Amino acid sequence: QARPPAPQVGPHPSLSPATTKMVEALDLGALNKRLKREKAQSGDITASLIWNDPSDLDLHADIDVKGGGKKHIWYANKKDAGGYLDVDMNVGDSGKRFSLEPVENIFWKTPPPGKYKIYVENAGTKSHPTKWGSKYTTDKRMIPFKVFLNKDGAMKTFSGKMDGACSTQQTIVAFQFSVAGSAAPGTGGGGNYIVFPPETSNTTFKDLCSKHRIAWKVGSGFYAVARPEKIQSYKEMLLQNVKADKFTVGQGPCRKALGWPDGELKMGPKDIKEGHRLFVQSTSANRVIPPGTHVLFEVTAEEYAKHKKARSTKYEDETHTTGKSGMTAAAKAAAKAKAKAKGKAKAAPKARAAAPPARA
Repeated sequence: QARPPAPQVGPHPSLSPATTKMVEALDLGALNKRLKREKAQSGDITASLIWNDPSDLDLHADIDVKGGGKKHIWYANKKDAGGYLDVDMNVGDSGKRFSLEPVENIFWKTPPPGKYKIYVENAGTKSHPTKWGSKYTTDKRMIPFKVFLNKDGAMKTFSGKMDGACSTQQTIVAFQFSVAGSAAPGTGGGGNYIVFPPETSNTTFKDLCSKHRIAWKVGSGFYAVARPEKIQSYKEMLLQNVKADKFTVGQGPCRKALGWPDGELKMGPKDIKEGHRLFVQSTSANRVIPPGTHVLFEVTAEEYAKHKKARSTKYEDETHTTGKSGMTAAAKAAAKAKAKAKGKAKAAPKARAAAPPARA
């Protein structure tokens, strides 16, 4: 599939005369320098590709998500299955996304369970008689590359070469691996999830993490759909069966359970099954969470154990958002009055106990 032309902007910082005279080694030092240069992100799983050539190599990831179907992350679909291709280079032959020391990067903050395949394709060999020196004047050359996989705290590497003169699409698989876990509908998905009830005023994920003493991690926060809104096609989802306190994990299984098609949708509480609550992922710690909105955090096993009681959704003052547009002003006032009355009732016995005995 042909790429659209890249916008023509200023030269990439790596294209200074000093850097074009030497060919940088395809090692970990080069990788880290390039990732820093492009402000690349990382996660529990990070796959990165480096090469020294103007040609357009592409990093791909195929994920067969357990219970969620097959997903493909590449330049035409940069976000899927919880992963994100945040650096994609050498689409054009100039500008800030072009370099003779390119890098591409895909990361997963919270990788879903399933089978993964990381591979490289050559989208187009680039040659010019004078533009990039004598090395890149003809397509008849090999293009060495290296793929780095950072998974489970360990770094693995794969080295390969593309034939620049090959007239057919070249695909070279670098890694294949599995991520354990269960994502069958209603099983909880193998994760540790805590649902907290709505606040009575605007809040943020950052504020809620501080309040509930949970460490914020990008990708770990989800908000309940409490009013009609646009839901982008790449957004991760969790569907909670409120009574059973079980979860369907992943946008594929959630859409299937709700009877929703693929693509961007505008949906609200009335479009969600009765007795269920849909949570949508947000990666911003400062996202404003309106009053009347439940929140969910995916936490570590240690945090889950600490907040085990909070995971039960049977809060006394809870107002479910399923099928409603959030907590109304009347509901907020009623909840506040109930809490105030409850506080007075608790304080009364203490006040009587503290009072001096009556005089005879």
